[in-house]
Amino acid sequence: MNKVHQQPGFILKSQAFKESSFIHQVFTQDYGLLSVISKGSRGKNSKHGSLLQAFRPLSISWVGKSELKTLTSVDETYHFKQLKGNALYCGLYVNELILNLIHKHDAHPRLFQVYMDVIGKLSVVKNVEPSLRQFEKCLFDEIGYGLSLQHEAESGKPIEPDAYYVYRMGLGAVAQEKTHHADVMLGSTLINLASNKLNDKTELAQAKRMMRRLIDAQLDGKILKSRGLFV
Repeated sequence: MNKVHQQPGFILKSQAFKESSFIHQVFTQDYGLLSVISKGSRGKNSKHGSLLQAFRPLSISWVGKSELKTLTSVDETYHFKQLKGNALYCGLYVNELILNLIHKHDAHPRLFQVYMDVIGKLSVVKNVEPSLRQFEKCLFDEIGYGLSLQHEAESGKPIEPDAYYVYRMGLGAVAQEKTHHADVMLGSTLINLASNKLNDKTELAQAKRMMRRLIDAQLDGKILKSRGLFV
């Protein structure tokens, strides 16, 4: 029987199973996304139940060769403040992206580190938009659709900060005349998204619209429940 000890991980989603257990979707540093059952964790005397919550950095151990692993122990590695309000909705959003776009059992250690950074910032920082865009960009890299943000797709010329572009999935940034169309953005938005230096309100809004459009294309019609919570 395969055993894994003290693997860094986060619970993304939990579902009640039978009378006293939960099945958790867990995102781990070295084993990617997997399903783990915590037997008896719904009981009052469970030694694990209070720890098995989303957005808590955990050290998880399990056994099992099948698709569904069995939890053997769990500890909290350090404490993040509880997410509330918009921070909670943002946390649910990044969890849904992983659950919908990452294949099970594929390791994504870089994405795991960026995810942990985002969750940590959600608990203490008011403006998390730059961190969310960084996470989305890393996610595209990990699923094989890395964004080309530094050169114009058709000419190969470097992106100019004051020029205008539309980002086309599978092609890249294409130069455009200035227009009020929602998909058009400044070159500075692409440059600062590439270097994780987004700060200006206009750039943040443009990057958010672009990333949402690209993510929707990857979701292929799936609806993210977390988006409805913002409404």
